[in-house]
Amino acid sequence: MLVNSSAPTRIDLAGGTTDIWPLYLFHPGARTLNIAIDQRAKARVEHVSGHAIEIRSEDQNASHRLPSIDYVDEIEAGHPLELILRLLAFFRPEGGLSIATSCMSPAGAGLGGSSALNIALCGALNSVTGGKYSREELIVIAKNVETQVLRIPAGVQDYYPAMYGGLNSVLLEITGDSLLRHSHILAHQIESRLVLVYSGKSRNSGVNNWQVMKDYLDGNKEVQGCMRSIQEATLELEVALKTGRYEEAARAIDFEMENRRKLAPNICTPEMEEMIAYARENGAKAAKICGAGGGGCMMFWTNPTDKYALIKKLRERDASIIDFHVDSEGLNVNSY
Repeated sequence: MLVNSSAPTRIDLAGGTTDIWPLYLFHPGARTLNIAIDQRAKARVEHVSGHAIEIRSEDQNASHRLPSIDYVDEIEAGHPLELILRLLAFFRPEGGLSIATSCMSPAGAGLGGSSALNIALCGALNSVTGGKYSREELIVIAKNVETQVLRIPAGVQDYYPAMYGGLNSVLLEITGDSLLRHSHILAHQIESRLVLVYSGKSRNSGVNNWQVMKDYLDGNKEVQGCMRSIQEATLELEVALKTGRYEEAARAIDFEMENRRKLAPNICTPEMEEMIAYARENGAKAAKICGAGGGGCMMFWTNPTDKYALIKKLRERDASIIDFHVDSEGLNVNSY
């Protein structure tokens, strides 16, 4: 049996960090807004003879061999392939396997690559072991396993674009999280206004988010106020997009980013600050760091008529442009 699985990464438009339990419980109506893009994470799982399991990450140029699934419980904390090993420990497939993974987006890009890979692997291993779990259950499994790897609470928003694709609001409520999908037409309108640039520097999303969470729960009023403002910006952005008020959308993105800067002064490297200033001089209406910052990608919001002129200017500055399209498919699993 051979299973090929893939899942899209995402651009987080607004609301991130509040998707970490229990922060969203203190903000009625809390949500995040994100859009899936075709920078996919991929997993290939093939049954082979014997009992050994061979694992290779093409991105990390790392590999690992288990004599059998019985050895998977000897997982070392911090192992470069710990996510794959913990998913194997959960699904416990029988027999020999060859597993290969890769991701189109750069490592540490802030595009939810690890979560997309997590969903792709969950889909592949679920197929190999008989398809016992629904898509909703796979999201819970992915979130909990990633928390085991990070050793700090993981947010939920990144699993939804990976699983379902498209433009989404992830609603965060007392009864649990759920998905509000927006139209493909709106998703493509947003695509026509976004430029994505990789800073060339990887980032660690867990560090910034964990400090914010601790400060929030310790009663830091400034942090709590910034989180309220981030949620206000998210709601304003959602309404502006649905009603076609794109100038207001730009202001909401900037307001969200302004409060992120207050939460994490190191969210932008000096090089990223220079690139943002340059982009604004050349047609960018708003700018936002993807993920938790400190590296990774920058998102620029502009008018469709100015997009390619902005890209040209950024390339003159040797910016690493990531060409992308909206990915409306989500998790794709094929078995042979």
